[in-house]
Amino acid sequence: MKIVEFFLTLFLRIMSLLPQRVQFLIGRIVGLILFKFLDERREIAHWNIKKCFPEKDLKEIDFILKENFKRLGESIFEFLNSFWASDKKLKKLIKNFDEVKKVADNLDPKKGKLILVLHTPNTDMVVRASSLFLKVSGMAKVQSIRVLENILTASRKKFVERIFRPNEGSDFLASLENGKANLYAPDQDYGYQHSIFIDFFGHKALTVKFPSILVERTNCEVFLFTLKKEDLFYKASLKQLDLKGENIEEDLIKINLAAENYIKNSPDNYLWSHRRFKNRPEGEKDFYPKNLLRNRPS
Repeated sequence: MKIVEFFLTLFLRIMSLLPQRVQFLIGRIVGLILFKFLDERREIAHWNIKKCFPEKDLKEIDFILKENFKRLGESIFEFLNSFWASDKKLKKLIKNFDEVKKVADNLDPKKGKLILVLHTPNTDMVVRASSLFLKVSGMAKVQSIRVLENILTASRKKFVERIFRPNEGSDFLASLENGKANLYAPDQDYGYQHSIFIDFFGHKALTVKFPSILVERTNCEVFLFTLKKEDLFYKASLKQLDLKGENIEEDLIKINLAAENYIKNSPDNYLWSHRRFKNRPEGEKDFYPKNLLRNRPS
């Protein structure tokens, strides 16, 4: 296994040295190949986009869908760049770096900062970019494929202070109480136990209560950090969300609205192939057609 990991890492390292324009060209080609052969994921993404943008016609939906898969292909190289590119290089790629850095530098150092990120194709690049503005830690589950887990962990440890696992919520909370900045992705269906249904693009979606609970317990500030790709460059945003920690539903509505606003401006850069609406309120019919429903987490 270590030999496989070594040669895979070597191959990826070589690919990371390609000029960025060439990387994205290859990535878009890979994305079109994924579009052709990942039938189920393509259909899930198509269904999600159609349901979340009912005002768009079929031509517009198909365009967003294809661009989304091209972004998936490009994100392979964005992951490699997040792993190996220098801070200096990445700072040059963020067009408004100085503007966002000024915002980050003026945050209260005594208050914890919960930095929300969305599940986008280039999540690792988003995480790396956030570390250019603040010293961050993050929460991530262990991957079932050992080689992938080792590569991801080695990558993320280069630019985050700590990786919390889902069972380390108390440590995550204590970190915020000590004024640290922690990353968290709230926009997946994590099941009924720790979530409630909140509107997301006009549909009920299980939304995790954790961010609101953290505000109530630590009095931390909450921000949404996004990274929008514009040609070969990026535009970053660190936007504060007015979560109070007093009413969970009100807090989660604010989170979902902020996520919606970003996605509407960059609809191709979201993980539409995830079953965001797989669980439904009691008595409500399935969101997805039967052929897109599976008894497995996704």
